[in-house]
Amino acid sequence: MALYRTTWIIGLLGIVPLVQSAKISRPLFLSPYLEKGLIQEARKDSRVHLPRFSELESYSGFITVDKTFGNHLFFWFFPSSQRTGGPLTIWLNGGPGVSSMFGLLWENGPLQASANESHIDMTLRGHSWARPFSMLYIDNPVGVGYSFTEKRADGERVTMEGVTKDLYSFIEQFYKMFPEYKVRPLYIGGQSYAGKYVPSFAHHIDRQIRDRPLAGIHIGGAFFDPPVQSPAYFEYLYSMGSISFGQMMHYKREISELIRQIKNGELDVTYMSEIIGVLLPKVGLSNPDNYVESRQNGYWVVSEIMSSRNLREAVHVGARHFSVFNDDLMERFGAEVFVSQKPSLAELMDRYKVLLHSGDYDVIVSSAMVEAALMTTPWSLQGEYNTTRWSAWWSAEGKLRGFYSKTGKLCRVVVKGAGHQTPHDQPEAALEMMVQFVDHGCIIERNRAPKRRFHRRKPNCTAKMSSSRDCNLPIL
Repeated sequence: MALYRTTWIIGLLGIVPLVQSAKISRPLFLSPYLEKGLIQEARKDSRVHLPRFSELESYSGFITVDKTFGNHLFFWFFPSSQRTGGPLTIWLNGGPGVSSMFGLLWENGPLQASANESHIDMTLRGHSWARPFSMLYIDNPVGVGYSFTEKRADGERVTMEGVTKDLYSFIEQFYKMFPEYKVRPLYIGGQSYAGKYVPSFAHHIDRQIRDRPLAGIHIGGAFFDPPVQSPAYFEYLYSMGSISFGQMMHYKREISELIRQIKNGELDVTYMSEIIGVLLPKVGLSNPDNYVESRQNGYWVVSEIMSSRNLREAVHVGARHFSVFNDDLMERFGAEVFVSQKPSLAELMDRYKVLLHSGDYDVIVSSAMVEAALMTTPWSLQGEYNTTRWSAWWSAEGKLRGFYSKTGKLCRVVVKGAGHQTPHDQPEAALEMMVQFVDHGCIIERNRAPKRRFHRRKPNCTAKMSSSRDCNLPIL
């Protein structure tokens, strides 16, 4: 189970390993352990051993969520390193088709992926969410990351009902393996297209297992109402001066018509990405994740690390293929992509704590897109939310973190200086936001702007001044 040293060089297709470990083990399927009541054996065999990070406790493997089709979801679980008895937080990346290992290694997990011209590495993250929370990362749905189905034609989940069914089966078995978490608060979260996964999954738990400790949900850049949010995509580009009003209205009409044709089966859902893909280079955007920053592509870095033979051995996946982004999945989802989860979210907003946060530089799912959907979400406090005022969010040191509002159980936050991957762009602010949401329901009121002190100093009075009164003007 050792994580062997690997040497890396620059290749034509990126950084590739020169030295690999010996024969690799078979994938670890944990459901047979759980069916036989071998709980301690399952925990022992799933323990991840990383010699460089021996202090880090974690578990990984496959849980079989559908025996008929051979559907297996891969997970990597990190118990909290700070809070005994603290909450369990599930993390799901979106896409559809992005591995949750991207969230782990690139956004908020205890391990942080990095790369330069000659080296790929993992280090301990300074602002890890796995300190205050026990973090459970699940590759979802099958076909993403290391999760897979043995019968692709029948086992693939391309509806929200199918995705939710597998996640529900997973969490039931996870609680068998880690029964102590049954009594701890459960938060389900993620980002982007997980804005559809999370409400559907949480709503199902609310309906099916009332004794489970569901406490709330949290979603960054939430894409939960595609019919409303997709046309609003171009409002951000217009507000930043990248396109004209006429262009914005043209693209809005084009996207609305495109959605109609996709729902009717006349066009493929990938046409949406093609339109945006043609537009962004025209306005000088190479990175829609963040409007103001050209950054390293984290997907290939995470893919290289997760695909290395040494790490595959450590996380018990055998020789399984890793897909950091299954771009075929969106096409197979088809019109399902444009089915809204607004009804499920509305019910959750009335019953549980809900955090919806955005980065102010997020082009993919801008704050304007989230607001467009929230303004028409039919929950009990919709009218109050639609007229609410935002407050500035200040750190204890007087730094502006962003803006927020709290309406009932809904906490709405916009993080300053963040793009689509808020925990990556603003790690300290993102962690502070999550802790305050879990502990207090939203940003706490004590964060106030610092008092600004103006110092008066005597100017250099000269005869040229029109009045002696000018010598007493404060210099700010």
